[in-house]
Amino acid sequence: MIILIDAGNTRVKAGWISLKTGEREMTAVAFQHTHLDELSHWLDTLPNKPASALGVNVAGPTVGEAIEKLLEKHDCTINWTSGEPQTLNVANAYAAPEQLGPDRWLALLGLAQRPHPQHTHPDTPPCPLILANFGTATTIDTLVVKKPPNETNENLPQYLFPGGLILPGPDLMRNALAQNTANLPDANSSTTIYPTYTHQSIATGIAAAQAGAVVRQWLAGLEYYGFAPHVFAAGGGWPLVKEEVIRLLHFTQGRLDLPTTLIEWLPAPALDGLAALALQSKQSQILN
Repeated sequence: MIILIDAGNTRVKAGWISLKTGEREMTAVAFQHTHLDELSHWLDTLPNKPASALGVNVAGPTVGEAIEKLLEKHDCTINWTSGEPQTLNVANAYAAPEQLGPDRWLALLGLAQRPHPQHTHPDTPPCPLILANFGTATTIDTLVVKKPPNETNENLPQYLFPGGLILPGPDLMRNALAQNTANLPDANSSTTIYPTYTHQSIATGIAAAQAGAVVRQWLAGLEYYGFAPHVFAAGGGWPLVKEEVIRLLHFTQGRLDLPTTLIEWLPAPALDGLAALALQSKQSQILN
């Protein structure tokens, strides 16, 4: 059993994978940075003792060191991953691949292992994929198919990550207004087209900004690659912006006479990427 750790800006997510069977945790667990002792309790509940851990850390060295010490008490060491020019079936077009946030990179690797949601004719190239991750920061990243499965003799396409956006996440936007203005509250409200009170205005403005960024990248994928991208969502801020993102995307698709498509929810894409890396490591050891 390999432990999977995603140390994010706000929370630490954890899961596991069995290298013998490929079995994964039913549901990932999450802990606040100040309650990492709960991670130790979770490790004690696992049916098998973990052999090692694989992780991604954007929370900084203090959190990383705390996780390392906690795992050591369970006789478990962790290897931290980072952005690379090429991993699994994804090539990274970032100018300096090592500067790409490792959580973004692992989430894209996780997305790339899923069966491609092909909505076009089988003879046409698969559409781009967009992963909109609404965390402390919102990241909106695209995967483009460079070689379909039938050209690679593999079950999965070969992807290129051409780049993506970073902007403040929903909670960060809300907190910034509350903390840096004299009269605006820490808003908590539903959204509407024409807000009529301050809490609603802030909530709607935040959701509109997030939705606008998603649709901007969706339009870019359509313009640059000729096919409407398929959108996936992740992150704890998704419920705050879900309604507006779906509304604006479906409105845009309708205006362009394109079919409306569902936005698929991914509960832990970075853990999915770590699981894929763990399985690749096992296969490499067998081959060697």
